[in-house]
Amino acid sequence: MAGWIVAVLVVLLIAQSAVRKVGRQERGVVFRLGKALDRTRRPGWTPVIPFVDRLVRVDLSDRTVVLPYQGPTRDGRKVRIEAALTYRVTDPLAATLNVRNHGMAIAQLGLVVLRTAAERHDYDELTTSRGELRHSLLHEVRPAAADWGVELAHVEVRGVGPAVPSEPSAPEPTAG
Repeated sequence: MAGWIVAVLVVLLIAQSAVRKVGRQERGVVFRLGKALDRTRRPGWTPVIPFVDRLVRVDLSDRTVVLPYQGPTRDGRKVRIEAALTYRVTDPLAATLNVRNHGMAIAQLGLVVLRTAAERHDYDELTTSRGELRHSLLHEVRPAAADWGVELAHVEVRGVGPAVPSEPSAPEPTAG
């Protein structure tokens, strides 16, 4: 009798691991023995082969990343630029296979674009050219994001101004 109970419990555990849930704002990418299957799984319960398949959930909702940049301009003054990029995953398979962390990749690329723009312009030009900064972000981040299966939905330059001074370091103790 105890053998039947153990057998039923094992069958139930295997059956439970054979079904995975994909959320409403998600798509699932199934890897079978390390190789991605061609089609993505839609929301709901999806069958997987236990111990063979691995389901990776990809969130399709809009995400926003804030880009705070402080650095020198072409004329040597320090500038603070704050921008925000809103993006969404449009191709879950590409977002899973082509880049490890698409949010971090977009943030890093956006910061590089801001740094390059700051180094190319004088401080006065930057404070009056939010549209040009926005244009640079759109046209340099959007193609790379498309390769990663991500669509850049919105770019906003929140502010351009003087850099915030860093805290002074504590004085070194002196021997008395």
